[in-house]
Amino acid sequence: MFYRNTLKTIKSEEKEFEYEIFSSLPNCKSDEQNKVGSTSEVYNFETESGALKAGFGFEDLKSPSSTTDLENESIVNLRGDEIYAIWRLKWYDHSTDTNNYYIFYFNDENLICYENLFMQRFATVIVPNNFTQTPYATYYRNNSQDALLLSGEGDNLMVITGNGTKTNELAPLIKSCCSHYGMLFAVTSSASSTLIYNEDTDITNWTDEKTSNLDFSDERGDLNKIISFDDYIFIFRDYGITKLSIYSSDEEFSINHMYLSDSYIYPNSIAQCGDNVYFLERSGLKRFNGSQVYNVDSDINYLLKECEQKNCYGVAFDGKYYLACRLNFDDGETVGCENYEGGYINNALVIYDYTSGHVNIVRGVDINMLLALNNPYKAKLVACFNNQYIGKIGQLTNDGQLFGVPLPSKWISTKTDLGYHGQKKRIKAFLIKSLSDITVTISSEKESKSYKVLGKEKIQKIKTNVIGNEFIVKISAENQTNISNFILIASIKQ
Repeated sequence: MFYRNTLKTIKSEEKEFEYEIFSSLPNCKSDEQNKVGSTSEVYNFETESGALKAGFGFEDLKSPSSTTDLENESIVNLRGDEIYAIWRLKWYDHSTDTNNYYIFYFNDENLICYENLFMQRFATVIVPNNFTQTPYATYYRNNSQDALLLSGEGDNLMVITGNGTKTNELAPLIKSCCSHYGMLFAVTSSASSTLIYNEDTDITNWTDEKTSNLDFSDERGDLNKIISFDDYIFIFRDYGITKLSIYSSDEEFSINHMYLSDSYIYPNSIAQCGDNVYFLERSGLKRFNGSQVYNVDSDINYLLKECEQKNCYGVAFDGKYYLACRLNFDDGETVGCENYEGGYINNALVIYDYTSGHVNIVRGVDINMLLALNNPYKAKLVACFNNQYIGKIGQLTNDGQLFGVPLPSKWISTKTDLGYHGQKKRIKAFLIKSLSDITVTISSEKESKSYKVLGKEKIQKIKTNVIGNEFIVKISAENQTNISNFILIASIKQ
């Protein structure tokens, strides 16, 4: 008698896994299992819409020559080979009943130069000065006018308004000041634990004999920046925040220590953003609402970890907090300024939407200072740079290029077993729509394979053959693009 020899067959089921959350915040701690499509790392893509679009970049600052023709712009010509600082000034012209908007900069010739952003520009205007290095700069209101205050080595304190320039050879070097309820408060570079103040808001009249002071010698350290916010004066210090009120009935001022930090607060990161003040300290990004300090809950703090941020710079612009800083990507790759032989100072721009919490990252850009050029005509975010682009002032773009050079873009998923733990899988294909050429890499614990995808205006199906239990997807682009509709097709053994 003969018996049939039956073979056991392994059944497989084909499944599709849609990667529809490109806009999710990066989860840098990717050792854990995560939802399909979760983001581990992303830079130089704009991801807020859920697609991977061309990221942010910079081009030469341009400006119209008239407020009546805002579309026609020309490059703002700069004097000098290196730009060390950029500032702004608004001046109301009573004779014409118009506001004028200026950009100022300090260059390698130790010249203060400026340009009117909405007028014909024939020659760079220079403010005479004797500063031997980049001066401290701060803004305040002087006689109902916006004023730019400069003070530094080699020259006297200088106040620039639309009415001209005034100096004071007796005033100390001031690194931060603000007007509040008819008084002017300031912090000097020579006595950083002391707040000086005067009812005369024209600082060019100040002398040591005419000013009063308050001493703040405690564990919160030096005074670095003062702002008028939420109807109070807030003093940001090395390791804390102090509130100053002039409403006390039994003494001249009421002082309340609002916050004591266990790590250093970087003064150039402090920026008022709507109803909050954002700042960076060594332990991460923070938000202050006038009463309490909160951690900004984002994995961007993981990238900020263990980075020296003494040259970081933050500003608020158009509903977002922009922070030029150093990020530790820890991926063994170099992008943009990270390739400089002499090294870089900053290597990233973090763009944090403080309404939605969404983050975009520009990697490979070494920014020195940021400046929000707010006006009712054509507001812009601008920057000056270190190293290769130190001679430029750039305006923010959304073409993913740094002065005409594309910034390489990358999106990497978290590790995932597709929801089938311990079961062997084979990635058979993927669907994708990309308007430009990209590379898709699929890796498992067994192998890694890369696939070139040509840009087309339709969804493409790319056949693959990657076997494993856990997978990571990486999408790379060298030029601006728009990537969406990504789906993995996998065969899963039952």
